[in-house]
Amino acid sequence: MHQRQLRMVGIVRVATLLTVGRSVADTTLNGVDSSSACTSSTTTCLQSGGYSFVARYYSRTTKIAGKKLTLSEAQLITGAGLQLVTVYEDGPTSYSYFSAERGAADAAGAVQQAEAIGQPAGSAIYFTVDYDASSSEIAGNITVYFQAIFDALLNYEVGVYGSGAVCKAITEAGLAKYAWLAQSTGWSGYKNFTAWAIKQGPEQSVCGLNSDTDIAQGDFGSFRSVQP
Repeated sequence: MHQRQLRMVGIVRVATLLTVGRSVADTTLNGVDSSSACTSSTTTCLQSGGYSFVARYYSRTTKIAGKKLTLSEAQLITGAGLQLVTVYEDGPTSYSYFSAERGAADAAGAVQQAEAIGQPAGSAIYFTVDYDASSSEIAGNITVYFQAIFDALLNYEVGVYGSGAVCKAITEAGLAKYAWLAQSTGWSGYKNFTAWAIKQGPEQSVCGLNSDTDIAQGDFGSFRSVQP
């Protein structure tokens, strides 16, 4: 058995016992992903608006103020009863971004930040392919990138964000457990990919956040508490 699989057996058992791991809801939930930091008024507004989860970012290179999730914000979101989803993103908007080296570096950065906010083991970190990659690009360095992430992300599950074609290829290769379908309906594979955990909707301002709306179904790798 792969080293990652051996370690995950114990991790999932612990996460289940502590009930701090992934959501096991079978219903569809409404949420938002945002590059803006949440405040107490934001979380109150989201709750009253029927939203159940917030997706926020890890990054090593972002220059966007408020984009990167902090410990205090993670505590605020989960303390308000909202589920939290994390996604790592620097600038994966062209094929030149992807390589094994970049995958290992992104995974290391994501793990460091996840541990800093107390993200529980067994929950997911999503990694993004934020452009309409061709089939040859997906089979090439994009797969290589996710292989490096899978090998390095021992304590967390891997999620993939991107086109239907990207999500399908990476999940079917066993390199990601969760798929987050990007909102771009013209990207390859969008109409035929139905095995998503999260499906992104249109960009809009929600409760003052610069955000996209999302829906999630079943287990989507979220977590409900942090343990710094």
